[in-house]
Amino acid sequence: MMRRVKTLRFLRNEVVLITGGSSGIGKALALEAARRGAIVVVTARNEEKLEQVAKQCLLLSGRPAFAYRMDATSPDDIDEVLDKIQHQVGGIDVLVNSAGLGEFTPAASQSYKTMRQMTDVNLLALMYISRCVARQMMDQGYGAIINLGSADGKIPTPNSAAYSASKAGVIQFDNVLRMEVADYGVQVLTVNPGPVSTPFFEKADQDGSYRSHLPKWMFISADELACRVWNNVGYKTREINVPGYVAYLGWAYQVFPGLGDWAIKKFFDFQQNKKEL
Repeated sequence: MMRRVKTLRFLRNEVVLITGGSSGIGKALALEAARRGAIVVVTARNEEKLEQVAKQCLLLSGRPAFAYRMDATSPDDIDEVLDKIQHQVGGIDVLVNSAGLGEFTPAASQSYKTMRQMTDVNLLALMYISRCVARQMMDQGYGAIINLGSADGKIPTPNSAAYSASKAGVIQFDNVLRMEVADYGVQVLTVNPGPVSTPFFEKADQDGSYRSHLPKWMFISADELACRVWNNVGYKTREINVPGYVAYLGWAYQVFPGLGDWAIKKFFDFQQNKKEL
């Protein structure tokens, strides 16, 4: 089985499904997969942007590329699109769940609707799509499931409670799923990036209060992240934590949580923000 999984390292002619593929990290992953010769399938809600990404993938790979509008919060929509992919494209060799939603505001002032939306998109949809595609991969005896977690799932930061909770859920879900599918030749890879230079922050941090505390060297490009992800598919890699400080700080926080709370609050000038609320 591992021998078949190793062929995924090259991506050539492999069917790669990417949710949230219309922009940001998802788009970067789609274009890089196309450069490596994959048959790319992208899903999202914005049909116009999806079609543009699919056309770019076609030009880069010289192979068919497909775009399907899908609401990741609707199980019926997910079932319908996955059925279409199975019949129109073929079995999925690599799944990437990159659809995500964020809003950086204090938990006490965040609405239930927003908390529910982040949980539905970031965690519940990811779990359901992973579950559906895992079944197919287990039957075929190989595959790779790549789920986008976040550094926030390991390192708590003020004003990101609900978002961090959803991403921590992704990490733990993958830890269990990995054990359940390992004997079937399916790799489960969790990607925990720090801040990435994408339009994500334009929606999640509209007043810039979160970004203002982050130095530019902390940000990585979506293209850089995409290359890092694809370079680890088909191997025994469990997690990708980028930049490197993510893994170290995550470990340090678990060992010294009290010191970690103090340092994080100091870094984000949280006491001042608290007084202003």
